[in-house]
Amino acid sequence: MERNNKSLLYLSWETAFFWEGCPLCFLVQKSLRNYMENILYESVNDPSLRREIREKGGFCEEHSLQLISFNDLLGISIIYEDIIKNYTLPNLKKKIIANNISCIFCEKEKEYERLYILALEDVLRNKDSFELWKENAYDFCQPHKEIIKNIAPNLYAKIEPFSNTKRKKSPEYIYKAFPWNRDYAELFLKKLQMTRYNKAK
Repeated sequence: MERNNKSLLYLSWETAFFWEGCPLCFLVQKSLRNYMENILYESVNDPSLRREIREKGGFCEEHSLQLISFNDLLGISIIYEDIIKNYTLPNLKKKIIANNISCIFCEKEKEYERLYILALEDVLRNKDSFELWKENAYDFCQPHKEIIKNIAPNLYAKIEPFSNTKRKKSPEYIYKAFPWNRDYAELFLKKLQMTRYNKAK
């Protein structure tokens, strides 16, 4: 497949193969971060989004902490004021302790995982891309291996024989331990490696 004909998902996977850690963690968390950033900077005042967040009971603890890491105090306080005024306090007045949080970021994370896993099946059908994955990519973290096994058993059967030869890196090998405050200059170097790889083909 020529580079010009490759989809964005295909190219995203080829970038992830150069990441020092679980490539699926990298893609999912990068996409999730972009989604959070978009909400904070463009959609905080979107009534339908705010209603959806309220109806779902806010965010889980993990994604709340990730959201706070943006340091956008205004956007975050607008969202949380809405949750407290229109969800938490009304429930407390009715003596209801609501614990049925259905976090939109958890849902989005699962959506991204499925999207990228199904795209990887297509990517690894290409011989050159399969060799690139074999030679460069780090191993998937164990939880993502289980998710791959459930969503795409044929893909899992294809990649599992190479698991013992794959490099693993801590703490990124731990599920969701993506370094959100990392210097992305390193990614630029990875892209340079990819450029050299594509020129050599």
